[in-house]
Amino acid sequence: MKPDVSGTKAYIKSFAFTFATAILVCPHLHADEPDAVRSSGFVGLRPLPRFDADLNSNHGGSWAGLPTFEQQKGNYPFVAKNLDVVKGWLDGDFDTKRVFMEHYWGLSEERDDPDPNKNALIKAIRQWESQGGTIEHILICREYRLAIQRGHEDATPGPFPEDTRILSAKDVSAIRSLFRTAHQQQLIEQTNYKLIQMVEHPGFFASDSCAQDVVRSMEGVAYEAHQFNRHWPLETGWSNPGKVVAGAKWTLEQGKEYVFYYGPVVWKSKNYEEFIERDWLKAYWKAGLPKHHPRMHYYLNTFPHAHGRGRPVGPETDPHSVLGLTKWLIEEVKMPVHDQQEK
Repeated sequence: MKPDVSGTKAYIKSFAFTFATAILVCPHLHADEPDAVRSSGFVGLRPLPRFDADLNSNHGGSWAGLPTFEQQKGNYPFVAKNLDVVKGWLDGDFDTKRVFMEHYWGLSEERDDPDPNKNALIKAIRQWESQGGTIEHILICREYRLAIQRGHEDATPGPFPEDTRILSAKDVSAIRSLFRTAHQQQLIEQTNYKLIQMVEHPGFFASDSCAQDVVRSMEGVAYEAHQFNRHWPLETGWSNPGKVVAGAKWTLEQGKEYVFYYGPVVWKSKNYEEFIERDWLKAYWKAGLPKHHPRMHYYLNTFPHAHGRGRPVGPETDPHSVLGLTKWLIEEVKMPVHDQQEK
């Protein structure tokens, strides 16, 4: 007698349909889901100014009197629930405890000390892990030019004059070794972390064989696209879509992760047009920058540089605010169904 498998087949068919439906209509997908499940990458945010103490900054001009994220408590429930990764602040309303970091390697030998108890990168990781944070990405580079201007006299460039931000193979090896030693000493939680090479040039890293080798030894690339200085205008500026898209596609083809680190963005100035920050993103997508890809991430870096000063932080119901932009980006990137409804 043959066993009756009709019930089992029906159950499997029902489960498969339910799972597929969940993937298509799930309103938000979390950062801890594997690439095979996620239909999109992460949306992240660098919230600045966070609180009153940040208003002492003069990065890109005085921050005195600017609105803060702390003042928006309770005013961003959607973003709080759906944001994947946050930088520099675990005290806001955000549900996520996943953080991304920026770190400059090569500012001084003291900062890069191979002793984990003295190393600046290990100290930064310990800071966020001690607060309950999980490190998702470490955006890392040799920030030589700006570092020299800001008083780091011992800062040294990377090995590639075309993009001095790119680390050397020796740098990457030293950092990996540092992670292992620090973990053995129970200073940090993981034996390794995702190193994302923060680049200055949108495409050099993908065209030079030696630079390619360095990137392949890391977990991905982060490119900063601003809306001012040499990045303006979009069509002919440093961050023009053609170059950015080529670099992003090469990175993803290698099985690596790509972080589009967007901002600062302009506000009320001679170059401002309503929703220009959204229009630039739409132009990148139209040019072929992947919008829904599990390893393609969008992180907003909307700190109040001179050209972005005065933009409201929230509430998220204000489409012109930083939190309003974040809400829109989450809907665009993480909710493919939203796109279908728009058509």
